[in-house]
Amino acid sequence: MQCTVTGFACLRSKAAEWRGLDRTGQAQCTLGTQSEIAEGIIVRTFSDAIEPQFPERDSGWAEKRGARSRVRFLATALATIFIVWGLQLSFPTLKYRIRECMGLDGDEAVSSSLKSFDWDDIKATESLEFHPCYGPFECAKLKLPLDYFNSAHPDSSVSIAIAKLPAKVPVDDPRYGGPVLINPGGPGGSGVMTALGMGHYLQTVIDAHVHPDNVDDSKGKYFDILGFDPRGIGYTEPAAMCISDGAAAWSWRLREAAEGHLDSSDAALGRLWAMTHAFGASCKEAVDAEDEPDIKQFMSTASVARDMLEIAEKHAELVAEQKTQLRLVDRPHLPKCPKSEITKYEPGTVKLQYMGFSYGTYLGATFASMFPERVGRLSLDGVVNSDDYNNALGEGSLRDTEKVMKAFYTFCLLSGPENCALATPTSSAHDIERRVQSIINSLYHRPIAVSLPDEGPDLLTYSDVRSLIFHSFYSPALTFPMIAEILTAIEAGQSAVIERLVAAFRSVHIYTCPTTLPFYSDTTTYAVLCSDSVDQTSVDIGEMEKYWHALEKFSPSAGAYWSMLKMKCTGWKIKASYKYTGEFGGNTSHPILWLSTTADPVTPLHSARIMSNRFPGSVVLIQDSAGHCSLSTPTPCTEKAIREYFQSGSLPDPEQVCIPPKSPLSLNSTDPNSPFYDPSLGERTFLGEEVWSAEEEEAARGLQMWAAENEWFGMGYGSERIGGMMKSWLAQQHA
Repeated sequence: MQCTVTGFACLRSKAAEWRGLDRTGQAQCTLGTQSEIAEGIIVRTFSDAIEPQFPERDSGWAEKRGARSRVRFLATALATIFIVWGLQLSFPTLKYRIRECMGLDGDEAVSSSLKSFDWDDIKATESLEFHPCYGPFECAKLKLPLDYFNSAHPDSSVSIAIAKLPAKVPVDDPRYGGPVLINPGGPGGSGVMTALGMGHYLQTVIDAHVHPDNVDDSKGKYFDILGFDPRGIGYTEPAAMCISDGAAAWSWRLREAAEGHLDSSDAALGRLWAMTHAFGASCKEAVDAEDEPDIKQFMSTASVARDMLEIAEKHAELVAEQKTQLRLVDRPHLPKCPKSEITKYEPGTVKLQYMGFSYGTYLGATFASMFPERVGRLSLDGVVNSDDYNNALGEGSLRDTEKVMKAFYTFCLLSGPENCALATPTSSAHDIERRVQSIINSLYHRPIAVSLPDEGPDLLTYSDVRSLIFHSFYSPALTFPMIAEILTAIEAGQSAVIERLVAAFRSVHIYTCPTTLPFYSDTTTYAVLCSDSVDQTSVDIGEMEKYWHALEKFSPSAGAYWSMLKMKCTGWKIKASYKYTGEFGGNTSHPILWLSTTADPVTPLHSARIMSNRFPGSVVLIQDSAGHCSLSTPTPCTEKAIREYFQSGSLPDPEQVCIPPKSPLSLNSTDPNSPFYDPSLGERTFLGEEVWSAEEEEAARGLQMWAAENEWFGMGYGSERIGGMMKSWLAQQHA
């Protein structure tokens, strides 16, 4: 038996370029037999398919397949890529290999490395040893202590997987800026896959404007982008898991997803509560049965912060060695470093450069609180309030969620009937709101039956649509049109629109080849979140019900969904060996740059202000837009501030407001006549008149699309279906 994956993306690489679909509309990669899959799954990333140029298809193919078939194919292709990505991030019990699925132009050695690289081929070492891996990337496994804070397991270690996109200049060039570590959020996100997917774009944002070949300009800096998989996650070993058998874990996940949200039925709370506690107890019993320490006891954010310090130290040591070696090579075309800088490495003095998004801001704040004297540059985007996070995330996270829901209604109103079918020439925002809620509620007792001749039957449920709407809040600029289209189709009974979205992930229900399953394991998320949180295991079902209803009253759009985070922690019985319990804050050796939008669905501006006040000298940069993190609506103003921070350390004025170009999504929060007017915003605004270069705009749009496709934080019940729908719709817009 052989498994195939269909896709049309290529790894971002200087020597690789996307070739698209072949003339039959297919692009397949043979993955191997089941026995081979047990050893490693071959996957591709989707991050470079931002605006793919689809090849011309001959008329014969078009006549045979038809427009509807092409759309369905695109949906299937995108969802399949999402499926594999979900496996990569969320099912670390399997080893993954990224190999060449399509022909690549460029150097044969690069192509060969894409074909042959296997993480199992490199050993974990106590010093950093990088190996060529994915095109221009270098990969390493760093052996670090399992437990920094106790002496119970002195011989146990973890193998931290690291992927680096090297700087555009050699390390002995005075313009070399060093490594910038990244974390994409979660908890549970893969830094390795993030580096592979968006490293090139991040490098464009923070590097100097001047091309590195211009050696006359010695002021600009060029950075390494370094992604690492935190403990228990992705390629890092050992992997965190609770159900070792893939089929059993898949079956359990499918059963959970079928229950929907807490408000999906009168019985949902009881069933989900029982499932949560059954899973937690089973996971704890497996840990207790082991003779050796289990990784899930050592995944607290404090341990990851300590790992980051060690990575920074080991990298500085490596750079010092490389400078010494390069000093012996005659390269007259490059500026020389003074001899005093060649071998200089002082342990205990290296400062961290870091970009964190969403949960990654909590990781950054933890590092800054534990090691304030080791902060070099910390850019923290989509800020998590440590108090809220340490209580398993509550209403503090949802402070602005309904603001984003309101932004959807105004988006439809301002877009008009031609761009949002939910609007009419005479409707108000309130009229649109009532219409939307009526459509959603119509599915509570009557989900939509979907008949798919090729894929089999399926349903579109109340929970599916609620999840779709909530996840669209993360990237409104890209996904609000999708929500309008889907809601209109539901109301009108337009089965074709619904079918093309549902068809793409029908394989979720069929256990065949693991590579085609959108398997999601929330073990890694809760191993971190519940380890960091105040103990929730004493909460009973009655208290949980009150909490859920209170959160739902606070945020009707997300309360029933978000409450699941706390409920999961009530059943998580595994205690962290160590977690940071000190105060958050401190006088850092260099001030922190915090970034927030004015309508973030899960990390509100209020949280950024709270965290900034705890770190003297730090600054909040505000972007007047809806969406999670500034990546959701890129602006030249924000990008410029981030670049200047990494280039020179300079910060924008406190609470500077960057305003995106005017559109139906504009919030106009500084305008007293706007429904989103926020009097707390200062007068320091920037209207965004600056113009991007082509490369800068490509990077900004690439980051925006990546964020829309890979927001996994809070992803729980039905996330594979929801992610598949979003990716399918985005693919259709680019087709």
